[in-house]
Amino acid sequence: MKAILILGLLVFGITAVELEAGVPILLKEIKAIKTDHTDFTFLLDLELSQGGKVSEVVALVGDLLEQMKRDQLNDDLEYAHRTTTLGLDIEWLVIVLRNLTKERQDKNNQLSEVNQVLVGLQQQLDALTEQLNILNGKEEQLRQTRAEEAASYQTRQENNGKVLAALNEIIPKLQVAVFDQEGKSLLQTEQFEIVEKIKRELGHNHPIAIMVSLTTKFDVSTVKRIIDKLEHIRNAVISLMQQEDEQETQSQITFQTQIQEVAELREKFSKDFEVTSQLIKKRTNDKVLLEKRLTIINRDLSLTEQLLIQTREYKEQYDAAYAVRKGKRISEIKTVQQAYDLVENHARKHK
Repeated sequence: MKAILILGLLVFGITAVELEAGVPILLKEIKAIKTDHTDFTFLLDLELSQGGKVSEVVALVGDLLEQMKRDQLNDDLEYAHRTTTLGLDIEWLVIVLRNLTKERQDKNNQLSEVNQVLVGLQQQLDALTEQLNILNGKEEQLRQTRAEEAASYQTRQENNGKVLAALNEIIPKLQVAVFDQEGKSLLQTEQFEIVEKIKRELGHNHPIAIMVSLTTKFDVSTVKRIIDKLEHIRNAVISLMQQEDEQETQSQITFQTQIQEVAELREKFSKDFEVTSQLIKKRTNDKVLLEKRLTIINRDLSLTEQLLIQTREYKEQYDAAYAVRKGKRISEIKTVQQAYDLVENHARKHK
């Protein structure tokens, strides 16, 4: 109340003690004003008691009253503007908080989905890796089996070739011997040579070798029977070698088909593996971005919540301070208004 202080200075500057007519009654009325602002009524009483002119007091109190009303109006306008701004700030912070909360929920849902997708993709990748390992093992087994079959075939054909070569050598000799010795028995040396040849080429335990070794009568008819058996064996060997060739050819075809199938499956699984790996890489990048965004959202949420709390607290404090300030000023205005009405009425009556 600067105006009141100014009024006080004016009062103390007055030295006259002569009172205008009716002032004593006015002073009683002023003292009768019920107010907490006794400093103002005291100064007003002092002013009039010291002989101050009522007309001057009316002007001073009137100016003070108008100034106080202007101050209150300005304070009301400032409060309206400030409280509106604070209200809008709070509404905006609430909206930001709600949007951030929703975005965090959305990002958490997306992160959960990405994690589920990554689990599924990793399972696919593991399955593809296992399939590729199985294919590699299968191809290795096929090649090993083929190599063993080829080696076995080669060994069998070599043995069959040896038997066939021996038979091709023995049979003509026996035939020549039979032709030369028609009706006669072979010499012991010739029999021994043939037996040894058969044992050497066919093996000691071969049925023909055993049969020849146990033959006591080695005449032409016996040799012819041996020749027949040997020719039968030769034909069987030739047939067997043909079958071996056919089986080897078929085995090679089957092997190539199986290798081709393995190669095609490997190519398919390898492409699937590459695609799945790229998807895992992309989804992992998505996960990293989501986690970074969630970190920022959580930080912004914390800051926004703190700012909202602080803004609400400040508004509450501002509202409370304004209410106290306004109540005090309204009370002051009421007091000054009552005093003004008294002195102003007194001034009109004593013109």
